[in-house]
Amino acid sequence: MPTRSDSTLKTPRRVILISSALFIVLVSLVGCLSAEPITSPTPEPDQASPTTARVEPQPSPTHTASPVPPTATETAVPTPTETPEPTNTSTPVPLLEEIIDDHNVPMILIPSGEFVMGSNNNQAAASPAHLVYLDDYYIDKFEVTNEMYLECIQAGACTSGGSSRIYNDTWIGHPVMDVTWYESQDYCAWRGGRLPTEAEWEKAARGTDERIFPWGNEPVTCELARFGECGWFTVPVGQHPDGVSPFGVHDMAGNAWEWTQDWYDQEYYTSSPTENPTGPEEDTGWKSTRGGAWVYQGGLMTSVWRNHAPPSVAYSYLGFRCVIAP
Repeated sequence: MPTRSDSTLKTPRRVILISSALFIVLVSLVGCLSAEPITSPTPEPDQASPTTARVEPQPSPTHTASPVPPTATETAVPTPTETPEPTNTSTPVPLLEEIIDDHNVPMILIPSGEFVMGSNNNQAAASPAHLVYLDDYYIDKFEVTNEMYLECIQAGACTSGGSSRIYNDTWIGHPVMDVTWYESQDYCAWRGGRLPTEAEWEKAARGTDERIFPWGNEPVTCELARFGECGWFTVPVGQHPDGVSPFGVHDMAGNAWEWTQDWYDQEYYTSSPTENPTGPEEDTGWKSTRGGAWVYQGGLMTSVWRNHAPPSVAYSYLGFRCVIAP
């Protein structure tokens, strides 16, 4: 039998090897086409490489972390405090001791405060002595004169009163008289004021030291006041500088009685208010008058003596002065 040479035997083996290699390559290609895509596992944060790790954004300096709720021991309880009342830091302007009003009339300040009104040792109607508080007010330095009242008539604010003396130059400077309470009140209203209350009149006359007369406790003389022993009729206002009141108000004793605002009641002091009294509320038919006059005795010149007259009458010994609130 003929034998195969070595080259004949080697050819099929080579074919087999090539076929096997091609089969392996074919299988590999089919596996690549049919297999799921393979992804690399996501590394854990602490295992990520610097080139693939996701960098979380850091808060900017303007951001603040969410506050942690305080515990019970950390909660601050505010202490309740009272809201202070607003205070007025402005300094009040002191009132002038003397002014000239819009009608060129000098007036004296009677400062607010207490004084003893009435007396337990004088007239029965002036008792009991009692403490009274009054607000600030200005009072005429002198009694209203004839020419001052005539000016009111000429202005159309006063319609009558004063008798013929107001038209006679002989009586210039003398206190106007023969005026009713209503006419007196009209005049004071024309000047922006009113008649004084009994309390205002008395404080202006005697001050705060319980003196009996405007000048003190010495008896009245003709150098201190114009009264019945000193001659006939009135004198011009301001002729008794030694008899002025502690506040510098003239002729609070003598020359002319003076109307006050109050209704008159003999028993009023037993129940009068202690602050800014204005007299009885009801019409008693009489108005209080104060100060004595040129025709009366010296014993009636005291600052506590109370007199009275119907408001619709006019007498030749009864005049007035005015007050104005600051």
